[in-house]
Amino acid sequence: MNDYLSKFEALLVQLTDDERDEVVEFYREYLLDAGIDNYDDCVAELGLPKQLARKVLADYSIRFNENLSANTSKRQKSQANVRTIWLIVLALLSTPITIPALIAILAVFFAIAVSAFAVIIAVGAILVAVTLLAFAMLTAGIGVFGQSLWVALFYLGSGLAIIGAELLIMPLFIWLISLIIQGIAKIVQNLYHRFVKKNRAERGGRHHAKDN
Repeated sequence: MNDYLSKFEALLVQLTDDERDEVVEFYREYLLDAGIDNYDDCVAELGLPKQLARKVLADYSIRFNENLSANTSKRQKSQANVRTIWLIVLALLSTPITIPALIAILAVFFAIAVSAFAVIIAVGAILVAVTLLAFAMLTAGIGVFGQSLWVALFYLGSGLAIIGAELLIMPLFIWLISLIIQGIAKIVQNLYHRFVKKNRAERGGRHHAKDN
């Protein structure tokens, strides 16, 4: 048991010392109460240390996101959501589940990735095209400046207006990316609660029934 918990603790580097001690002590008491002592029995009950660590880190990441204050910046929230998504994906892939469930999870991940990628690429392509148009107009305005002042001013004004509009729209683009990340985080959290939490609850129920 000590060997199992030592390997488990070494994988919890993202937690604070107090959080890590609390988690390790919880599982130590759990294994002691269950009468589980050797390494193989610990693996049979809780999974490999890496699998358990991924689930614990996912739990703490979800809890961290839920406790973010209203003053937290959008960038920090997006970073926290990306971290949560990654940890939950690792936890899901580490969870022993049925083949149909695994196929369903992978299908959802694929659909999310394709949709998010398509939206980002489409918006990004529009912004690039508009930026190129703005610089083309600025270049044209400079080119005809000596020939026709009014035409030059029209091109220069139009180019600067497009760039100004882009600067105004850029926060909206950033907000859209943040919204997409938040939506993906919600979906993977639902998958986590559906498969990982259920799996752990069922295992706990079986263990309780066995004790009785």
